[in-house]
Amino acid sequence: MTISEIDSLYARIFRFLYQMRIKEAITDLGYLIQQNGFGPAYDELVQQETTYRYLLRYRLEGVEDKERDKVLLKLIRTLCELADSAYRQWLTVNSSQWYYSRLRAYRSAKNTQEVLEELRELDAELALTSLKKDEDQRKAEMLQLNSRREQLSGTLFQRLLLSDIWSDREVKLLQEAYAHLLYSHEKALLVSALLLSLQFLFDEKKFLFLLDLCEHEEVEVNRRALTAVMLLFDMYDRRMQWYPAISSRLAALLEDEARQSALLSIFIQLARTKDVDTISRRMQEEFLPEMSRLGSSIQQKITESQEFGEELNPDWKELFEDASLSEKMQEFSEMQIEGVDVYMSTFSNLKFYPFFKEIHNWFLPFYSEHSQVAELFKHDSLQGVNVTKLVTSSDFLCSSDKYSFCFNLAQVPETYRSQMAANLGSETEAYQELQKMEQSGNQCLKTESVSNRYIQDLYRFYKLFSHKKDFKDVFAGSLDFYAVSGISPYLEQEEIMLKVALVYFKTKHYRQALKLFDRLLENKAGDADLHRKKAYCHQQLQEYAIALQAYLKADLLQHDNLWTLKRISACYRQLKNNEEALVYYRRAEKLDPENYVLSMNIGHCLMDLQRYNEALQSYYKAEFISGESPRTWTPLVWCAIMCKKYDQADKYVQKLLAHKPVMVDFLNAGHLEWLQGSALKAIQMYKKGIRLTHTAQSEFFDLFEKDLPVLLEQGINPADIPVVRDGLLYQLEE
Repeated sequence: MTISEIDSLYARIFRFLYQMRIKEAITDLGYLIQQNGFGPAYDELVQQETTYRYLLRYRLEGVEDKERDKVLLKLIRTLCELADSAYRQWLTVNSSQWYYSRLRAYRSAKNTQEVLEELRELDAELALTSLKKDEDQRKAEMLQLNSRREQLSGTLFQRLLLSDIWSDREVKLLQEAYAHLLYSHEKALLVSALLLSLQFLFDEKKFLFLLDLCEHEEVEVNRRALTAVMLLFDMYDRRMQWYPAISSRLAALLEDEARQSALLSIFIQLARTKDVDTISRRMQEEFLPEMSRLGSSIQQKITESQEFGEELNPDWKELFEDASLSEKMQEFSEMQIEGVDVYMSTFSNLKFYPFFKEIHNWFLPFYSEHSQVAELFKHDSLQGVNVTKLVTSSDFLCSSDKYSFCFNLAQVPETYRSQMAANLGSETEAYQELQKMEQSGNQCLKTESVSNRYIQDLYRFYKLFSHKKDFKDVFAGSLDFYAVSGISPYLEQEEIMLKVALVYFKTKHYRQALKLFDRLLENKAGDADLHRKKAYCHQQLQEYAIALQAYLKADLLQHDNLWTLKRISACYRQLKNNEEALVYYRRAEKLDPENYVLSMNIGHCLMDLQRYNEALQSYYKAEFISGESPRTWTPLVWCAIMCKKYDQADKYVQKLLAHKPVMVDFLNAGHLEWLQGSALKAIQMYKKGIRLTHTAQSEFFDLFEKDLPVLLEQGINPADIPVVRDGLLYQLEE
């Protein structure tokens, strides 16, 4: 079997189990186990099938059995574990993926207990070495011993990552290590090993251990653990129904209000990751070039251009504010405070250092005593700037970016090195100042920052690690925790739903925003702005009929809102109901009579309704308001032609041809010549348009054919049409 076939078989087994189609699951599981040969696993499956047959028989015969549910639960869990084991065994033998290649290599390596014993011995050596009086000798030996410890920490990370189902003994070993042996950064590091391990192999004991770490006294540990738990609950949502101990443990943890608050902040930060790609792209395409040209810091807020006539609701200014250049530095820092990942694009190109070839280093909390960092900055200052202290204090950078910064700083020329450090220092100072201001009203900000930075580290690993395709990207899914049964009850507060909805709304994830807006409207049906936001989401998803109903509801609740009226009109136009669109455009015009866009749209409606004289007047008004905008001239030409006002049409044709004409302008100019009796001049104008605008002949003739019914109504002789067409073709061959 191929890997794809094995994956499909494994997935189908669980699909059958979720549907309680246990007989079919057993059949497929037997086939999966057979791929590894018959053995104890197959014997166990036969035993479980026998148990299931008895359960079915007793149930069908109406035999009362108080233990039936417990037996069935145990049976399903056993089937899950057999499937996990058979799947893992086959991939270990046959897969070339990073994880299974390492699993094969580590089969004969030190086990967890042996690695912990080495750490204990090394700890004793470090304690003795720290007492040596010769400072130079002490520093050299300590650096060497710390390097050995880092290697052992990496080994322990891989052992946990690759570990099979834990025994009670292994749980106890890790509990003791966390209590007496591991350093703070090692405790935080190993949380990620558990996260990755559980992604590859479900293990109740590991899960419960991870939940215990959510109560750890160190913030770096408990926030990482809670983040990992949320991601794993999202991954294993349906499976959790068979592991009540895990769900009960989480429920007990979340009785604590502070932990509930932490969960909510993590949820919001995970929601923000949906926008990282957009922010990164805009950083590269819009922001960095501009800042490079101006010689300014990269810490600026990116602005987004708006399409003509597609302005956002002015009431949502705070969500979509377009700041001036002088304000961008502060706003960029505020984005950092908020938790927006603004540095992904900057540091994504700085993960090529050998340091990042080791998987554990992607998750290692930054600490200045790390041997590679200490070696880089053994003098520890650049023109008075303490680099390691500075980087450590820079809360706006996640750990992997801090390591990237250090490695990059060590490689740049001396002339740039001090400047880079100084820039980081000034940006850190500005960030910390803003952070202090924010913290005055929010004491949880510092702890939120810990989880935000960890999520950024996770994001970089799943998107940038050299073997990323071999891992299940936790950010690739919906991350819709409202659909996760174990977590959703803690996300029901209206203020939280609104906050998350606005994150989705702002980042253009309209489908997810809609789910929350709909839920909010169940209790806030009289909130006009919620109806507007719901409508806007549907409109952006091109669901115009649904959007229209929501806009109409908003209009009923808050009459004569200019933006709402314009949106209602736009929806009616999309639905080809120009009569109703015109009604609402007229209402909007009364509120804003000097609005150029409104006059244009009224003209468009009238033209679509073939009320050309009225349309012409509306376009004249638009031209007057705009100061003779070229945008008004093309529809003016067409309406003038339809009204047989050829002199007026010619006036605006000449303006268009002298400005920046497109193919439709040459087409209309040709039509005008033809209607005034000169087919030859019409051909010449068509030819000129094709040549100057580089329009394909097929594209031109498509436009030409669409206009023919109108030209015939205007009096063109049908017999002239093939003559003009062929005459043009010959002209184009010259």
